[in-house]
Amino acid sequence: MIEQRDITALVLAGGRGTRMGGVDKGLVPFGDTPLALHAARRIAPQVATVALNANRHLETYRAWGFPVWPDTEPGQPGPLAGFLAGLMHCSTPWLLTLPCDSPLFPADLAIRLAAAATEAGAPLAMAAAPDPDALEGGTAPLRTQPVFCLMHVRLQGELERFLRSGGRRVQQWSRRYGCAIAAFDQPQDDPRAFANANTPGELQALHQPAPVSARPRR
Repeated sequence: MIEQRDITALVLAGGRGTRMGGVDKGLVPFGDTPLALHAARRIAPQVATVALNANRHLETYRAWGFPVWPDTEPGQPGPLAGFLAGLMHCSTPWLLTLPCDSPLFPADLAIRLAAAATEAGAPLAMAAAPDPDALEGGTAPLRTQPVFCLMHVRLQGELERFLRSGGRRVQQWSRRYGCAIAAFDQPQDDPRAFANANTPGELQALHQPAPVSARPRR
């Protein structure tokens, strides 16, 4: 059984923020709080410790009191570089990654990912949620959320080799390990829990209450 004390959370804020105008997305405010700080505070009660993955404005991030782990791979090649930075520094058996730009992520994210990994006996688990844009016969199929990922630290070497060989896609790497899936498709689950804000308009929309029609039919 994976316990809370076994998990380090890493908030990924190391991207280029291209669709947000090239700004450092982790520092964009969500209400009165920068996105990355909001995510760190939201995930903190679920895990043993929290760190941040950032590649710009490092002193600003460090001022919040969390460890900051920049990418070790050059060129900001994507979330897998953040995964690797986390695995290289992680002092617990498990690392949970999450993006800084999905501020409504579940308050029980860690425990449900841990349960999925435990049940499957897998070294890796990802979240999945109904896709409201792909209804099939009145139901919404599950869509994986690959950056919401729980992984065992023993995967560090394999991930490093995958990146050095030119690999970039999270799902291409994860399918090697029989990745477990944690389904967030229960009636009480927020349909916008994994909505990410790639633009200022999308971020503003997440401030508003979700319309009833936003809940996908199952």
